[in-house]
Amino acid sequence: RAGPAQRQLLRAAMSTQPLLSKGKPPNGSNDRPQDEAVGSSVGATVVNLLKNMVGAGLLNVCIAFKYASVVGGCIVMIYSAFVCTAGFLVLGYLCSKTGAKSFRELWRVTMGAGSERTVDVVLFFHTLFSCVGYITLIGDFSVKSASGLLPGSVLAKRRELSISLITLVAILPLCLRRNLDSLKHTSAAGLAITAVSCCYIFYDVVARHAEYEAVHTLTEHMWYARLDMFKTLALFNGSFSAHYNAPTYYAELKDRSFARYARVSLYAFAIATALFTAFGIAGFARFGVAVEGNVLRCYSADDPMIQLSWFFMMASTICAFPHAFLRMRSSWNNMIGRSAHANFVPTTLGLLLVSLYMGVAFQDIAVIKIVKGATLGVSIMFIFPAMFMLKLTEGRRSGGSPPEQTALVRILCWVMMIT
Repeated sequence: RAGPAQRQLLRAAMSTQPLLSKGKPPNGSNDRPQDEAVGSSVGATVVNLLKNMVGAGLLNVCIAFKYASVVGGCIVMIYSAFVCTAGFLVLGYLCSKTGAKSFRELWRVTMGAGSERTVDVVLFFHTLFSCVGYITLIGDFSVKSASGLLPGSVLAKRRELSISLITLVAILPLCLRRNLDSLKHTSAAGLAITAVSCCYIFYDVVARHAEYEAVHTLTEHMWYARLDMFKTLALFNGSFSAHYNAPTYYAELKDRSFARYARVSLYAFAIATALFTAFGIAGFARFGVAVEGNVLRCYSADDPMIQLSWFFMMASTICAFPHAFLRMRSSWNNMIGRSAHANFVPTTLGLLLVSLYMGVAFQDIAVIKIVKGATLGVSIMFIFPAMFMLKLTEGRRSGGSPPEQTALVRILCWVMMIT
């Protein structure tokens, strides 16, 4: 059980005021603290969060409708969007109440000091495997696009050379950024590039729906219930995964408050939900049961627009890479007891080389992604946020508040943990 000091801390966290005061500066001026007055706007944070979610995960949603049917996939999508948004909101609420700016600080406040490296280890390996997955996709897309756009070139034949060149020229400069707000322009570019590929797939299935028998495919697979629906839930949850950066998004938000953070979350998750659903149904209507995990692999390489789409998705994945890498770097420094930006350049180069080696060595990381999603991913998205909130509401109940005031929140936390 928590000692008196920790119980007092928990009661303060559940009060109407944050632990870290946002009052006026000592000189009596009305200026807000510098870290709040200078930060990321709501719009820029929405763009960054969307790029964090919409990228490689977008290509997996089509096969999810094969597993769950059209109606079943939509039902699972709504449920997944709800619990993923809830987990993201819970993290922001906890940050607003405790003043924490990282998962490590949240763990220390709620679970106690001494075991916070647990979350550092989980975050590090989760983001490491994400970076390895990005490198693998970049390699696939670069070789495929070069085979059509630069036929016969060394980039079309040597996957490892293509990945190494892209890492040196494009990925390394992005990884030398120190915060997420500095990535807002590349995030916007990545979203625009992704939109081009999406628009082509939408156009292709609509313009040639009779040839593809798209309506017949959707009608034939309108509804069925199978255990494969759990695969659909896992795929959707993975697509919404950006929770490892949630405390950072809150900390870097200009004039931060939970209300502004909630606006960011609801805007971004609503847009992502609509895009995932529309794209998933369009891709499934186009290929039916023949759809693959990466829907772009189903298209013929003879189509020039598909060659461009492969190139665009490679560029989009490059823009998504630093979102995971920045969190991996800070988690690594926390694990070894150093500050977030200690030995900045050597640490960046070392971790990038590890990601590069693993991405080149493992061309098929499906099993790693499944294990990562079923253990590390759900811990960050659902289990840890629910644990933190349950601990804080327990502190509130011990402070004398009626239990019915927190019953609904506790039920939501248990739903997240069961998910």
